[in-house]
Amino acid sequence: MTVVLIVSAVLLTVAAGLLVVRMTVGPTILDRSMALDVMMSVMVCAVSLKMIHREESWGLPMLLVLAMVGFVGAVSIARFASGTEDEESGDDEEGERA
Repeated sequence: MTVVLIVSAVLLTVAAGLLVVRMTVGPTILDRSMALDVMMSVMVCAVSLKMIHREESWGLPMLLVLAMVGFVGAVSIARFASGTEDEESGDDEEGERA
């Protein structure tokens, strides 16, 4: 089991390093957003790995918060990148009908 945990930790570290490079070099904001979203997933996996290794459940609230922050961040960046809001698109539809 220890070998599996070590290999998993090494793979997560490599993934985090590559994601930092993508966040730094990424040509567009969407590339950086995607890298940040995947980084949140890597962080959730790392906390889960530590919980498994120590056989504790202290990190469950942290996992929930990380998942929520990752989701809200991805949605807000996608909305910002699209340049429209729900209120604006709703007004446009009403104006076309009248």
